[in-house]
Amino acid sequence: MGSACCKSYSLFSQNRSDVLPSLVSYIKTDSLQRNYPQIIRDVPNKINTDKLTSTSIKSIKQESSDRLLQYRKPPIIENSIVIWLTTNIDKNQNSIDQFRHNFNSFQLFINIDEFFSFIIHIKEEKLFLILSDIYAKKVISCIYQMSQLMGIYIISNDRLKDQSWIKQYEKIKGIFTNIESIYKKLKYHLHLSESDNIPIEILNSSSIIIQYLLKKILLYEIDYNEKSKRDFINFTREQYRNKLNVINEFEEDYISSRAIWWYTRKCFLYFAIDKAFRKQNIELLIKMGFFLRDVHQQINQLYNKIDNENEMIVYRGQGILEHELEIFKNHKNGFISFNNFLWTNIDRQISLSIARSATNNPNLFGILFRMKINSSIKYISLENLSYYLNSENEILFSIYTIFRIGKIKQIEDKIWQINLILVNDDNQQLKDYLQSIKYNEEQTSWQQLGFYFIQINQLDKAEELYKILLESNSINNSKQLTILNEQLKFIYNKKNNLIDSTLYFKTSLKNSSNDLLQNDSSLYSKYFNNGIRFHKENNLFEAIQNFKCALNIALHASEIDYLQIASLYYHIAEIYNEKEIFIQAVENYQSALENELKHFPRQYLSIAKIYNKIGEIFYQIEDYTKAFSYYEKSIKIQKKFLSPNNSILAITNYNIAIIFNDLQQYKKAIEYASQAVNIARHSFGSNHEDVRLYKDYLDELRKKTFIGVIPNGSVYE
Repeated sequence: MGSACCKSYSLFSQNRSDVLPSLVSYIKTDSLQRNYPQIIRDVPNKINTDKLTSTSIKSIKQESSDRLLQYRKPPIIENSIVIWLTTNIDKNQNSIDQFRHNFNSFQLFINIDEFFSFIIHIKEEKLFLILSDIYAKKVISCIYQMSQLMGIYIISNDRLKDQSWIKQYEKIKGIFTNIESIYKKLKYHLHLSESDNIPIEILNSSSIIIQYLLKKILLYEIDYNEKSKRDFINFTREQYRNKLNVINEFEEDYISSRAIWWYTRKCFLYFAIDKAFRKQNIELLIKMGFFLRDVHQQINQLYNKIDNENEMIVYRGQGILEHELEIFKNHKNGFISFNNFLWTNIDRQISLSIARSATNNPNLFGILFRMKINSSIKYISLENLSYYLNSENEILFSIYTIFRIGKIKQIEDKIWQINLILVNDDNQQLKDYLQSIKYNEEQTSWQQLGFYFIQINQLDKAEELYKILLESNSINNSKQLTILNEQLKFIYNKKNNLIDSTLYFKTSLKNSSNDLLQNDSSLYSKYFNNGIRFHKENNLFEAIQNFKCALNIALHASEIDYLQIASLYYHIAEIYNEKEIFIQAVENYQSALENELKHFPRQYLSIAKIYNKIGEIFYQIEDYTKAFSYYEKSIKIQKKFLSPNNSILAITNYNIAIIFNDLQQYKKAIEYASQAVNIARHSFGSNHEDVRLYKDYLDELRKKTFIGVIPNGSVYE
């Protein structure tokens, strides 16, 4: 039986004149409170709302001009960042405007400390640096080992007289006397970097499940509409302020039958998609989901209209880092996925030349992927579909195409060929991985994905998914909205954020009430969990109302669950007990007991627990005879199921001793007190604080009665 989390309270009423200790509950504790013994229950730390104010991050002192600040907005959907560290803004204003117009992810610095502060927070984006010669040596020596650093361009007016040190740094692309020459070189290198590298993932069972569900959500489940397109366009206008002409064209001219044409144009769409898949940015993927679905559907529709060969070989050339190559070598026969639309070529030489060009970057190895495919997967030739001419040899696959890693061999210096074999949906190993999520087909894919994130303890990912779905307004069904809010409530509860947990649960309950009858069984868990939440917040009125609603549902269920009903009566009794409404507390404890006895045999520890609770109440109202009768029933069960030296038995004996003291039956009080001492001594050792508590109480009783003989052969010194 579950127990509520309640605040503790003294068992003595305010007008009691005696000073003997009160009864002590044995619930979930191995030791007792010391100064004023009380019922011990799980008490959550109260939330101090005064301390919930947000603390702002201390700002770095800015000495830059207002014109500099406009470049400081960090990019959200870019893979590469161009950074210029200069000594003079005004002198370079025209060049700065040119860079800003052509490189969306452009950052400008005139303060080297601010530059380093920005650099250290870059985790994944590729970096291209333009350095004034005055900064060159200091900066390069500090950051050269960063794996994200792709190229360094030094601008100098002959101040670098000694240039021999530069030879040791392969990432330095040259020393330039004017910014225009840097611009041309940088634009070429940036194009190579952006266009060649699709994110690749070595798959395990978890990533296969996540990809499978995410693909279903993006391509089949979310109901996109014209608003989806408008929201995405508004978002891209904020991100790509220098691409407004292309964005406006997309807004005016885009139709789903030209999705592939727009994708192959490699405009803002292409790079936003690449960024979203590279970082598994669920928010961005959902924002552009309508476009992903359109490209996917166009591939499928066109594939069905043509006769495809049973088997063919296609190639893809790109660069990867050395540690990524080692991962491939260590996962032969494993699964990999290209986490984007996969762009390949029938012509081996074209793909090989791309792999070779990747080695111009000293950090990269060139990879030639050789892929054996068949008609079990849908793909399309880009001839007459691509934005670019001469695309007849290019083949496009949809997102999350899965292959098995085959032979890996080196074919040239820093060039490796990796053979891949297409894996289709009928693969038995994939089916085995997905078996755990296919058993409940009535659940939506986003429900299954959120549940799976929670199952593997990725609570932040689950929270991100649910909040994005709520904010995107892509879920309109009231039952599904209820589930969304309920899951967010559960996540915040796991994170011990009771305020947000209650907020989302109230929203969940409101959605449910609009759609379901109050006695609908699907509302049971909502009322029950709401009761738990309000109880933790000490909002006892709301808690008891929700527990009673849950109880009403449980009592009218088609199949009666007696333990469920007993648990609800128990929670209600606990609240009445806290409010010192003792008659109703006893009534509900008795109801809990009756229902539990319908499920369990009479000799069971949870039955003993309820006997203890009722005994505690009768002690509080000073009906000591009834209090003892319930404690006697409790200790009989405990002796049957617990070891002779269990600390719970010590607590119960101690409580009974207190009752007999109030009944003025001092000999019996000493008997039970001495049993408490002996059991606790065997359980904890002579120096334990519980032993001292029981011993001190026994000494008080002996002084009061002058009885020194300890019965039953017990040893008491």
